[in-house]
Amino acid sequence: MHERPSLPTPIRRIAVRAVTAAVLLLVVAGCGAGQEAATSTQATHASGAVGQVGPISVLDVEFRFSPPVAGDEVYGVGDTAPLSVTIVNNGPTADRLVRLSSPAADAGVVVADGLVVPGGATLTAGQTGLSSIEVPAEDDARLLALTGLRVPIRSGLTYPVVLGFERAGELVVDVPVATPDVPREPAADGR
Repeated sequence: MHERPSLPTPIRRIAVRAVTAAVLLLVVAGCGAGQEAATSTQATHASGAVGQVGPISVLDVEFRFSPPVAGDEVYGVGDTAPLSVTIVNNGPTADRLVRLSSPAADAGVVVADGLVVPGGATLTAGQTGLSSIEVPAEDDARLLALTGLRVPIRSGLTYPVVLGFERAGELVVDVPVATPDVPREPAADGR
């Protein structure tokens, strides 16, 4: 005799429908990804070096440059490489960045009296927006740079830089080259 196939129970029918609905939902949601979707936006975090010495936090230290450059070398041997940095003084007493050095350069330049960061304050130095005013180096109150480079500074590599603070002491950070703000090229199909 033949056994009659059992009919699905109501619980089985509900489970099959739920799994089918979940699979369809995933397929439909996946169709929304791509070049024009919100997921195609390329957002970056602060890409520079970070570190802390005492109450001083150093954030987003980078070698700045103006594109375009040929290849990956943004500064050559003998050049001066400007730096940008954000310094946060988490303590109650002012401190001063007085030294800047690196084995990659002959010398570091910090303004004559150093960069003073009051207690509980944040200082951003060496960063400019898309439109900037040219200021001669001797008039720039926020100049930070490595001079007399011994090696080329190349995109994709990091270079050790020592930041010396009057009270907090020295901090060594591995500094990358900044990623330039360049608009994304449209796709070949115009999107």
